[in-house]
Amino acid sequence: MVSDVVPPAPDIGQGFGVVFGFVLGHAEWVVGLPVAALAVWAASAVWQRRWAVRELRSRARFELVPAVTFDPALPDVGQAAARLAGAKAATGALPSRAAALRIRASAGEEGRLRYEWEGSERAASVLRLPGYRQVEVLAADAIRDRAMRVRFEGADPLEQGGEW
Repeated sequence: MVSDVVPPAPDIGQGFGVVFGFVLGHAEWVVGLPVAALAVWAASAVWQRRWAVRELRSRARFELVPAVTFDPALPDVGQAAARLAGAKAATGALPSRAAALRIRASAGEEGRLRYEWEGSERAASVLRLPGYRQVEVLAADAIRDRAMRVRFEGADPLEQGGEW
């Protein structure tokens, strides 16, 4: 007979009673552990956000100024892409928001393409390296500080050694 070997199962009410009694007996752990985990998670999220904001305040920005004859070859583009990947690795263990590299392309004066690399201050030495031949890498602040060229429409330039 099977009933002689297998003991009878307790009724469902008795099982719920055992579980309910255990939960009530350990209520401080059942409630306290998730509350403590939530507090640790919130504190680490606040700390990581403040760290990212602090790092975002000190970013390094460089402008790439191409020569008039600049014509990149495919290997040059690959080399510049590898350098940008190295800059991402040079940031170390920063939060992803602060470690991100930004590439800005816009139209500058005289319709020339302005190309800027912006990254963490930790990666500034890698971003400062020239990625292409015939391209000068300048700090973005140096670009703003240099004198603007003034051109007059319809006026011929003076010859060398010319007189007024």
